[in-house]
Amino acid sequence: MKSLKLLITILAATICLLAAGCSKHEPGVWKNDEIPSSQRENFHEINATLLDGLQKNKPGIVENLMSKELLENTNLRRTIELCSIHMRPGKNTMLDEYYMVHELKKEQKVSSPKRGLNSYYLFYQPATREMYTAMYTLQDGADKWLLTAIYNKLDYGWRITDLDLSPYTNNGKTAVELYQQAKQKYEKGYLVDALSVIELARTCAFPNIMWHYKQQPDIEGFYSNLIKRMKETYPFPLVIKQVPTQPKIFRVFNQNRPEGSCPMIYYISKFNVKDSAAVKKEHEAVKKVIGEVMPGINQERKYIYYTVFNGMPNWKSKHIPYLEIRDVL
Repeated sequence: MKSLKLLITILAATICLLAAGCSKHEPGVWKNDEIPSSQRENFHEINATLLDGLQKNKPGIVENLMSKELLENTNLRRTIELCSIHMRPGKNTMLDEYYMVHELKKEQKVSSPKRGLNSYYLFYQPATREMYTAMYTLQDGADKWLLTAIYNKLDYGWRITDLDLSPYTNNGKTAVELYQQAKQKYEKGYLVDALSVIELARTCAFPNIMWHYKQQPDIEGFYSNLIKRMKETYPFPLVIKQVPTQPKIFRVFNQNRPEGSCPMIYYISKFNVKDSAAVKKEHEAVKKVIGEVMPGINQERKYIYYTVFNGMPNWKSKHIPYLEIRDVL
């Protein structure tokens, strides 16, 4: 029975692929509701089959929609699996879709619909005369991932030639929104916090291989300048002079946790990490002054994580003694 249902689904998808072959032929780009309704409906039926196969992690359904070349991609099944992990019923929303007809096979630049700060361009080298791109945001907790399906009209019909899943937001904000937040923190003198935020921005700056935010050069320029300023202001290891035992911070970075991305601070203590009571007592003093040592790091967030060591860890070692502490702010 299941095999029959799968066969029916595949046949329906194939019919849709063939039906979508009736299309415009003059060069141009049609976005969202500019796409002719009958053609858009056909593509949406194919997309529905794709989303169903991805959410249920059924490669058989998904692979029937793929080009021969994409089927040879060894990472395809992993992409399908990751999509099923991040997809939630009712949380998969069309962001934008494009139908393109190309006159020449030269690099194309397509501007997005107006999205304020989050407007973007698509840069790509067309492989065929006709192309369709569907982009869906997948809501997973506080964050969104961008699922991009690129269809090309090949000799044997419309087929998906590329399927990609990449971060669209981090801590609930797009790369551009995070960039604005980082600039605000920088203006307040919160250098470590600004660096933390701009690094988050860079993790979701390219939701797919074609995507280019208008502010991308500004994001990279800001990041480069901030790295220079950080090296001048915070030479590591950084001694916490306000604490009598003078623990030393040697690394600060973002770490993904179930509650979102949080700062992780590595520091060295003179107390043996096996003596958790002594380390935690010292940490109470660290916690009280961390906002003086690194202004802003304890602002506008729920948690900071710390990992305490007794010396510079040997990362090649299988066992590194440490004690992890989470501060609720």
